[in-house]
Amino acid sequence: MESSRSIYCYLYFGGEIENGFNGSIDYKGGCTSGIIVNQGTSHAEFVLKACTKLQIDPSGLSFKYTLKFDPSVLLPLDDDDAVNSMVLFSDGFSRVYIVRACTEVEQGVADGQGTPANVESHPVLRACREETELGVVDGQSTLVNVENHSASTPSSSQGMNDDYTIQKHGLASRCTKFEADPPASSTSENAILGSGQSFANADEFRNALYLMSLAGRFRYKFKRNCPRYVSVCCAVDGCTWKIAACGVKGTKMMRVYTFQNNHNHSIHEDSSPLPTVRLCKLAVLTNDVIKATPDCMPRQICKDFERQHGIRMTYGQAWQYREKVKERIFGLSDNSYKLLPWLCAQLTKSNPGTIAEWTSSDEGNFMQLFVAYGACVHGFLTGCRPIISIDSSELGGLHKGTLLSASAYDGDDNMFLIAYAIVSSKTYDDWLWFFQKLKQLVGKMEVVIISDMHLDIVRSVAEVFGVENHIYCYQHLKESFSCQLTKKNTKGRKGKEDALMFLDAIAYTRLQIDYIRAMENLRRYSANLAKWIEDSGPEHWALSKFSKKRWDKMNTNLAGLFDDLINEDQHHSIFNFVVKHMEKLASLLIECKAATQSWKRFISPKIEDKVLLNIAKAEAFTVIPYTDTFKVKTRDRSHCVDLKQHTCTCSAWQMLGIPCEHACAVIQMMNQDVYGFVEEWFHLPKQEMIYSGILHPLDFDNMPTVDSDGNVKDQNGVTYASLDPPTMKRRIGRPPHQRNKFQFREKGTVFCSHCNGAGHNCTTCKNPTT
Repeated sequence: MESSRSIYCYLYFGGEIENGFNGSIDYKGGCTSGIIVNQGTSHAEFVLKACTKLQIDPSGLSFKYTLKFDPSVLLPLDDDDAVNSMVLFSDGFSRVYIVRACTEVEQGVADGQGTPANVESHPVLRACREETELGVVDGQSTLVNVENHSASTPSSSQGMNDDYTIQKHGLASRCTKFEADPPASSTSENAILGSGQSFANADEFRNALYLMSLAGRFRYKFKRNCPRYVSVCCAVDGCTWKIAACGVKGTKMMRVYTFQNNHNHSIHEDSSPLPTVRLCKLAVLTNDVIKATPDCMPRQICKDFERQHGIRMTYGQAWQYREKVKERIFGLSDNSYKLLPWLCAQLTKSNPGTIAEWTSSDEGNFMQLFVAYGACVHGFLTGCRPIISIDSSELGGLHKGTLLSASAYDGDDNMFLIAYAIVSSKTYDDWLWFFQKLKQLVGKMEVVIISDMHLDIVRSVAEVFGVENHIYCYQHLKESFSCQLTKKNTKGRKGKEDALMFLDAIAYTRLQIDYIRAMENLRRYSANLAKWIEDSGPEHWALSKFSKKRWDKMNTNLAGLFDDLINEDQHHSIFNFVVKHMEKLASLLIECKAATQSWKRFISPKIEDKVLLNIAKAEAFTVIPYTDTFKVKTRDRSHCVDLKQHTCTCSAWQMLGIPCEHACAVIQMMNQDVYGFVEEWFHLPKQEMIYSGILHPLDFDNMPTVDSDGNVKDQNGVTYASLDPPTMKRRIGRPPHQRNKFQFREKGTVFCSHCNGAGHNCTTCKNPTT
């Protein structure tokens, strides 16, 4: 399963592009919005999504974008490759500028000719004209009665001007000649529509007042403010704008009865103060940027907020605003822990065989959570090979925490999740508890564990599964070996590459004699490095030294795929994380089950490719039959193959479970089917057994709530057990936000900011200045 990348694209339309003082691109006027673009999106899909978001006609438009490393260069966004490059080389977000190729509309407005000739062909301008025609009739506005859903003509004291109609459709209020300020995102949804509109309580009405002032960019003041009666007026003396609402008898509802939406001043006047920043009110705004990138910088939020609303926000206010929005989007963390025992009970009730257990301290604070779905447990025990990949990753949110995962391989070498755990810290006790739960799950089955070389993991695996069943991740060991090269003062890049080549020969050789020869080569190169290899426990990572069957698995690469699966959910509260992860897991199981039906043979596609490669290699070999075995001659040595025992002296058949190239030569000479000698782990029946389980959705109809006293009760008054948030000490240093990147991973292409060429940067650029 390939990992996909997503970025947030700022969309700019209708304004002017200017050069900043430092050469960067500045945008004045127009409207701003944003969309999320995934890797693999085509140019046509991107244009359709962007134009739908802005509600504009895609015909006659030109798209440009900038990248973070050089914001002064406008790059064309005109084909699928350009969209893919924007997603790959943008650091979480990108800015896209939409320009009309034909400027007839702007020229007609600038010349003062009123409505342009082609206004009917432009949806945005046509919408503005329709709003004005519908909103003003004989000097009075048409009022929409929210309660009765019918139009009426109110009195002049309760009339509405063009501001209402423009604001209702999500455009900036009081725009002049279509040169509107950027619209306030999502503010029109909660704006006050007119007299007769009802609100659930006084707080909801006050929130609507603030959002309305934010959209109109004016400040108001309270004349009276109490739970049963709220009256406000414009902060500018002499302004006629005022709104009042009173409570509905017998309820907490508030209903608007006075609505004068007429300002006799402009927002550009000095006497018109802008609304103040109120974090408690701003939290109701849905910020798409924070939703897409929860760790966005507060300084970027300040810039975006000032551009959208015309109000300056301090760094501290931006940080608090980000945290409040994250709390609103991802859930309240404290209440999430209180509902966790109920959620675990629902998991085991709706999905038989599921294990959902939690632990707490003596004071009732959360400590550990272990989840293993019944469908996953059944799939592993009936069809997966007994080898488990272990890894951990840091979680976001207020209380942080660590996610521990255990994954297996299905018949096509794809990730199959067995179980995961969420712990408040990552200590030896947490790892030991996790492996003990995992041992209870697998029962008497002897499994092999692949993990990194962390001391707490090594110690806990040895206690639960046995030291002989532990494989060290070769990628982590290679990183440690690379650090040793620096400490040993290995000279030059060539010297480091030679040392790493010796290490690969030691790790991947299958025979003991080849291992000894590779160690001698490294010892002649550097005795200190050879000593380090011998002390690192090669019996836990070298293929020729490990005594158990491992199917050539060297790294915890499945853990990286699991991180990609939960990457977007790491900032959710623990309750929402479990629910969201369950939904994604259900979709993944269905997708893999559907992919199984497309197998061309009774073995998996990836294994079939390996078998075909071995068959191609076998054509150059010579086979000599003996009584019960066969001798296969290659260019440099000979090997003995036993078809009855499924063995070869090269050890590849025994280790991997599929016929090696020497066995393929013998099988073809005997006119037998090579695929029939592949182990049943890779056969279609095993794959069908892995994905035969069913994952049922949870029932939230009678979900309890947390009252003001912190008790968890449902609609029937039944009280449930609850947990308090974990008490954890802050770790030393900056908290990690991303996984550590391996230096030997597949790296992306480097592009030069000078000539835009690939494969070099501006420092090593040899292209002449253009």
